[in-house]
Amino acid sequence: MIRLRRLIGTLFTIATLFFILLGVTGHIVRDRTVELGLLMYIPLLPLGLWAVFLDLVQFGYSLPRFRFGLTLIGLGIMIWGGVSMMGMGGSQMILYPERQVSVLHWNVYWGGRGKDGWKSLSHDIGQQHPDIAILSETPHEKRLNLLLNSLGWKTIMYEKTWSNPLAICSSWPLQFERYIKIRDGIGMIVVVTVRGQPLRVLAVDGYRNMSRNHTVLSKQVIPRWRTPMLRSLVKTIEANHKQGQPIDIIAGDFNALSLSIGFDAFAEVSGGYHLASKFSRDWRGKQQYLTICTYINILV
Repeated sequence: MIRLRRLIGTLFTIATLFFILLGVTGHIVRDRTVELGLLMYIPLLPLGLWAVFLDLVQFGYSLPRFRFGLTLIGLGIMIWGGVSMMGMGGSQMILYPERQVSVLHWNVYWGGRGKDGWKSLSHDIGQQHPDIAILSETPHEKRLNLLLNSLGWKTIMYEKTWSNPLAICSSWPLQFERYIKIRDGIGMIVVVTVRGQPLRVLAVDGYRNMSRNHTVLSKQVIPRWRTPMLRSLVKTIEANHKQGQPIDIIAGDFNALSLSIGFDAFAEVSGGYHLASKFSRDWRGKQQYLTICTYINILV
């Protein structure tokens, strides 16, 4: 019985170390290929919690020659995973309160789930009092108008259909500029003039997350490779910059992890962009970018 318990513990330890190796590889190498991109989806924080739990159950002897070694490894990747989810900026905005513009992005999932889903979402959105709201997967026009009228907002929608994927809303003046063509997604550019300052907003909606090129038993189970879409976005940003129409805010449902290697170019293009989750302690999104050229206060 004792030997069986040790054998099971050893197998669990080996499997845990294997997944830790895969997860760390994914977070270091990232999505340079479709296959490597799958490894990024292995979450480090819960994996670290499991490693600590497994080692404590085995009284620290998961690694016989290094007592509590698995616990230390688990704590390490827990810290890594936790830090990567936290915002680190925001303090510099205190110095320039008059230049703050609050921006909210929310995927409202066609009006939310349940009978009171949209009512609850509308209340939460209104409580944030954003200057600009970018809504993904909005409900049909009648339900959306209930929110707009209650807040005194105007909106520009990507399309006036039941399945409208994007809407940019604000109480400030809105001006539609153009639709953009990107690979594996759609987008539009709208100028919002906040307190006399025109801000060019690029709103994006990535297509369904599952790839049609990789199926298992006719099922789409492999996440879509997002690098081509992100590269085409960079070209759009560059083109606007050359035309003297720089993009100030990029937001939307990218259906992509912020760890994607395709986002690296955003730090350099057109003067550089900051990931919102790293710029503001209040942000909880993982996929939105905002420019360093304007001080932005991200709200949720």
